[in-house]
Amino acid sequence: MKAPLTMPSFRLNAVLLACALGAPMVWAQTPAAPASAASAPAAPTIRAELRTLLLETQTLLTDKKFPQAREKVQLANAVADKTPYENYIVARIALSIAIADDDAPSAHKLLEQVLELNAKGAWLTTEETLPLMHAVGITHYRTKDYAQSANWMDRNIKAGGTDPAVKNVRIQAYLLGGNLQRGSDLINEEIAASEQAKKAPAQNHLEMLAQARNNLKDAAGYTRALEMLVQYYPSKDSWRLLINRLWSRSDLASRLQLDVFRLAFYNGTPEEATDYSEYVDFAQKGGFSGEALNAYDQGVTAGLLGSTDAHKKLRAKLVQENELDRKNLAADTAAAQKKPDGFALFNIGLNLVGMKQFDKGLELMEKGIAKGLPRRPEEARLRLGVAYAQAGQADKAVQTLATVSGPEGLTELARYWTLAARKP
Repeated sequence: MKAPLTMPSFRLNAVLLACALGAPMVWAQTPAAPASAASAPAAPTIRAELRTLLLETQTLLTDKKFPQAREKVQLANAVADKTPYENYIVARIALSIAIADDDAPSAHKLLEQVLELNAKGAWLTTEETLPLMHAVGITHYRTKDYAQSANWMDRNIKAGGTDPAVKNVRIQAYLLGGNLQRGSDLINEEIAASEQAKKAPAQNHLEMLAQARNNLKDAAGYTRALEMLVQYYPSKDSWRLLINRLWSRSDLASRLQLDVFRLAFYNGTPEEATDYSEYVDFAQKGGFSGEALNAYDQGVTAGLLGSTDAHKKLRAKLVQENELDRKNLAADTAAAQKKPDGFALFNIGLNLVGMKQFDKGLELMEKGIAKGLPRRPEEARLRLGVAYAQAGQADKAVQTLATVSGPEGLTELARYWTLAARKP
């Protein structure tokens, strides 16, 4: 099932309404030009009878008495032998009424009329027509005519408009109108422009992109949008969604699942008792007693573990295993140093990191890698980078993780841990 697209609502505020009304209009009749200026072109004028009607119309519009204002417009339309400029002014006032009253069909028709008249009279500059297009587009948006809203925003931009508000409405109109691909393409254009300017993309753009790509069943596009969200606007919700993408991978190696749990807990995403109990289970089976005990205690703090006899027995066992590892640490380390490779030494260090003994743990992990590992050295470097991050050494974490890549989710884990290490 597609997720419903949720967008902010729009109100035609006073500034936008002023734009709709505010392009120059000449109300008073122009006095006779002096003789020295007799050859200059005369400014457009409005006859007194029409001027009176339209001033009354504008007063009614200001008072939001739209039916009465429309009646005045009808009377103005009935005035015979109007000049093109007078027709233009009447259409402008009628347009303002339609916009203020959310009458999208009339606003559409009237703006077309205004633009057609203006093409001959040139009473409005291009810059002055842009707010009118924006206002009519907003009117269509508010009446849920998203296709026409997008159309007017497109026309605004093609006419030279650069207002970010216009671009935002256009994007949302396309998305809400069901053209998810076009909306996504426009968002990607905005993201590219932001990144080129070395600015963070707008958060709402990234959220809309993620939603649109998910509804289009574009897994790669959805994941990319989530990655940008955690990069620029990290939150528990966005991290949870991104980590769930890892869990959903059919090719995720089982040996990397504990690393996914570490990522989830580092970013504070666990919500349910099973999140804690499964992490405890994976860490315990991996031989990392300190990490398992810490995960269990976090579950207790969250109020999700510790309430049953089975929980209490589990914690007693974890405490016993942890104490045994601490007791045998010196002997195990000495034995590991005599081995031909650094695998055992590395794992002892990783266990110490899980016990929050970062300095000693990192030292042994580094020595283990330097001594050489018989298999999967990339995964060892991933865990070293993770340990640096957990120890608060972000620069070392990022530097180490940059050397990690591989299949079955390894590249993604390294990239996500890099984002996590860099978070504020």
